[in-house]
Formats: sequence, C-alpha cells, structure tokens
Amino acid sequence: MIRRITTIAFLYLKTTYTSRATLIFTIAMPLLFTFVLGQAMQAGFAPGEIPTSWPLALVDEDQSAWSARLVAGLEADPTVHAQPQSREAALAALEEGSLSAALIIPAGFGAGIEAGEAVTVDFRQSAEQITESQILLEAVNAAAARLAGSLAAADLAVRVADEVGILAGATDAERETYHAMAYEGAENEWGSAPPVATSTTAVTRLVEEAVIPIGASQSSPGMLVMYALFFTFGGGASLIVEREEGTLRRLLVMPLGKGTLLAGKLGGIFLGALVQMAIMALAGRFAFGVSWGQDPLALALMLTAYGFAGTALGLMVAALARTAAQANAMGTLSIMALASLGGAWWPIEIVPEWMGNLALALPTGWAMRGFHDIITRGLDTAAIMPEVGVLFGFGALFLAVGVWRFRYE
Repeated sequence: MIRRITTIAFLYLKTTYTSRATLIFTIAMPLLFTFVLGQAMQAGFAPGEIPTSWPLALVDEDQSAWSARLVAGLEADPTVHAQPQSREAALAALEEGSLSAALIIPAGFGAGIEAGEAVTVDFRQSAEQITESQILLEAVNAAAARLAGSLAAADLAVRVADEVGILAGATDAERETYHAMAYEGAENEWGSAPPVATSTTAVTRLVEEAVIPIGASQSSPGMLVMYALFFTFGGGASLIVEREEGTLRRLLVMPLGKGTLLAGKLGGIFLGALVQMAIMALAGRFAFGVSWGQDPLALALMLTAYGFAGTALGLMVAALARTAAQANAMGTLSIMALASLGGAWWPIEIVPEWMGNLALALPTGWAMRGFHDIITRGLDTAAIMPEVGVLFGFGALFLAVGVWRFRYE
C-alpha cells in the first residue's frame, strides 16, 4: 500500500513539474514578487542613509589651554563633527533648525579650573532634533568627564607628592610643572587598554513583540505562504479535472482502494508544496539575505505543518466545488483573502486591532506568525509549537471535510 501511494505521489510530481508554465508560476513568479515587494517595503530604511556623526557648533570664548583640551576631546569622538563658530552664528543656526546643538565654552573657563573652582559650559539644543542633540549631549558629557577625571588624578598626584615629601620646598612653578606632568600622564592612560572591558555578544533569541518586519523579511515568508496555496489549490483543481475526464474512474478499476488513490494524490501535492517552500526559503536566505532562523528543526516543522494545512485546504475546496472552473474561481478568491488578511502582503503589526485578531482565525495568520517567530524574533522549536499545533489542527479539519465530501465520479 505504501509503495502504491509513493508511486502515485511521484507520478503526480513528475507530470506537474514537466510543465514549464508550472515552474514559472510556482518558482519564478514568487521569487520575482519577493524581490519587488521587499524593495518597496525597504524604501527609506537603507543602512547607508543613517548618519554616523552629527554636527556640533563649538563656540570657544575662553581660548585657553583648558578649553582647547575639552575641544580636542570632543573632536576625538567619532559621533561628533565639530564646527567652530561664533556665538551669533551658532545661535542663528539653532534658530533656523539647520543645527541640532551648540556648545559654548564661556570666558574664564580655564582660569576657573586653575583656581580649583567648579566650572560650567553652556549646551544649547534644538527643540526639533531631540534625538541628535541627545547624542551630542552625551558626547559633551563624556568629554567633560574625561577632563574632570584627568584633573582629579593630577590633583591627587600632587597631594600624594606633598605627603611623601617629593614636593617639599618646591616653588609654585615646580608644583605647576608636576601637576601638568601628572595631568598628561592621566590623559595618556585614557588611550591605553581600559581596566574594565565590555564584551558584546549577539543573541539570536528575541522577545520584542513590537518589531515590525520590513523588506525581504516580510515579503519572503509572505510570498511563500501565498504561493504555496496556489500550488495546493491547483493540485485540488487537478483532481476535479481528472474526475471530469474520467481518469479517477479508470484508475479505480485497478487494484487500488479509494483511500490509496487519494492518499497518493495528496502526498504528491504535499511533497510538491514542500519543495516549492524549501526553494523559497533557500532563495530568501541566499539571494535576499533573510535570516530564516537559527533552528532548522523549527523551520522544518513550520513548513511541514503549513504544507499539510494547505494541501488539506486544497482538497476541501476541490470537494466543495462542482467543476474545475468553479474550483479555480473559489481558490483564487480564497487565496487573496487568506493572504491579505493573514499578513502575507503587509506586516500584521501595522493593521487595525480587529484585523490582527481576525488573522488568528486563519491558517495563513498562524503561518505568518510562526515564520516571523523564526525570522524576526529568532525563536526556537519550543516557542513555535503553538503555531505548529494550530496549523495541524486546521489541516485535520480541512482533511476531514475534504475526504467526507470528495466525489470520485
């Protein structure tokens, strides 16, 4: 029995994939739409358009060695593009909105530091460019903290030298020279290897539900979900064609049971859908750069579950339709509705809440949710088991109705 089912299944695949039109419609067109829709959704999010540094107007009204050190610290920061300007020009640019922030170092800044007084700088930011100005504010704080840290280290060095007698009897000029040497030593330490290092590790498991997939990360699973239904619905319609032409009736003359014949046909449709989806996933990974997860078992389970649900749904439509033309019409309308409402055409995160809830009543909605758990959120096998279970549940329901209502003559 198994051998007969296998033979029928592979015969179906052989006759189906020898058609050039089938290859174009099930392989070439999905890949073309994956690319086109991916490019359309990716517009406006190109990484190359994201700036890596932001302009900061520098107004140095002190013109001392200490203000120059602060400016040097800012210029060393890769996120800061320092632009020396006058106070008037900087404030005018802020007013026009052509500049996000300006730093004004007031006169007396260096004298205050040498006198051991607390000094401040004036940071002006645009009310319209909050993000950029906050980044620049952090850079200014970092440069000020470095200057303050080096000063604190130099002051401490002078106090220790006094306690151990190194500076006993030293003149003010000698003490200043020692302080300057200690400060330079502290500055040099900033450039050496830090005593505490930060280790960064990329984590593949994400749990942020608010992530909205864009580009090929949305179009690749979306076209996979939609065109797999075209294949399985086409398989169901082919059963009606064989029934109308009398092929099924002639096959039943052979020593084959109805169950064996139907199982073989459905097995061929199911295997063909798996081949099509596997090609789509591989093309998404290597041609469009889509990360189809880190757990191959999770992906295999999702493809199997959705392939089963789609095959059973195709059989149910074939069982409910009276003619092949009726099945094709029902199938096209059903596929378009299932794809759009299930989130295959656009991210389900951007639709109204009622549409998001409706998607959970459709097999395509659960399929897209499972595939995005793998692609967008990087989840593993255990996490996608609810989606797998629901898809197998849909498949069992569709299969029961299809077997019950399907007519061989």
